[in-house]
Formats: sequence, C-alpha cells, structure tokens
Amino acid sequence: MNELEGNVKVSRTHEYEKTDPVTVFKLAWYAIASKPGVLLADHSEAESQSFKGEAMFTAKIDQKPIKIKVDVDEEQGSVEMTGWGEDEVALGTYLDGAMDALKKSSDKYLSLADEEKQKIRRALIAKTCWDRIIHKILNKAPLSDIYFQLAHGREMMIKATEGDELNPITLTTSGWLSRIEPLPKDEAPPAGLATELAKKCIEWKRGTQEVIQNFL
Repeated sequence: MNELEGNVKVSRTHEYEKTDPVTVFKLAWYAIASKPGVLLADHSEAESQSFKGEAMFTAKIDQKPIKIKVDVDEEQGSVEMTGWGEDEVALGTYLDGAMDALKKSSDKYLSLADEEKQKIRRALIAKTCWDRIIHKILNKAPLSDIYFQLAHGREMMIKATEGDELNPITLTTSGWLSRIEPLPKDEAPPAGLATELAKKCIEWKRGTQEVIQNFL
C-alpha cells in the first residue's frame, strides 16, 4: 500500500441484511469492475465460519490513477468501498455511484426467482474469472492458474445461459482451452499469446456483463 501514501482516502459503507455475503461481494466486485479501464490488482476470499472477501482495483478519474478496495465481512454484515487518489470530491462521487449501483443490483437480485438467482450468481463468478485471468497474465502467472480460471469461467457461463441461445463465449473459451492445453503448465504463456488472450478476456467481460444486465 506504500504507493497510496500521500493520496486522500475516502470510504463508503453499506450494511446488507437479506443477501448472502458471497453474492454481495460479487455484486460489489461487479459494481466496480464493470467500469471501463478498471483492472484487478489483488484479491482474497476466505470462508470458514464466516465469509470475508477483499479485492483491490486500479482505475482512473480524469486520467489520474486511483485505487479502489472492496471489502465484505460477514461478521460485520457490511460491504465497504475505499478509494485512494488525488481528488477527494471526485473519489467520493465515484464511490457514491458504485455504491448506488450495488444497492440497486442487490435489490433487483432479491426480487428474482431462485433459478434466475442461480444464473446471475454464476455469471458474476464468470466475470471475476475474466478479471483474474487478466491479472494473472499481467503478473506472469503459470499457465495452470490461467487454465483453471478459463475452464471455471466457461463452466459458469454455460450454466448462466442454460436454456438460452448458445452464447458465443462458450464456443471461444472452448477453442482457447484446446489452444493452450498442449503448452507447459508451469510456465507463463508466451507474450504474444498472453496479449491475445487478455484482449479476448475483455471481450468475454463485455459479453458476460450483457448477460448480467439482462437480470439486473
């Protein structure tokens, strides 16, 4: 967090009641990471007796870099969004918009039938998979980590769109799994292929967000 020293810090907190904490975390992730130019910087999820999820994102306001952290703590029954940047007012406006989007999506989620809730939860997981793949590519993670996220995201998209017309994401992800299958799993993917896959993930993010928006 050293790179955040000297920047202003702004936080917003929302207490949730009826939505489960894992879904709240995914909805909060979506509220931030569905914006253009937002990249995942770090994340962790832990669930023993209670759930705790954290995710850090990099973004920009008026071309100036900011960082946004999402924190969901089941014991506290709350979701917190914290931002660091140069402009306190702009940060506050940014977080207010994200928190308002989270509250609206949470209310809409609670109004859905159980089958629709299952589909939206799976689409939200797929969205996090594409964000994680880009993060892993940027950090030169081994292909085994990327392959797992790609396979998991594809599985979630199949289940999220079950009964609908065949989603193009399921086809292109299948092709990519076949393409990277023969490569060494303990090494980072070749630079050219990694760049191509990262660009593809951006397309998958957009397509997945369209599926999510059909519900929310």
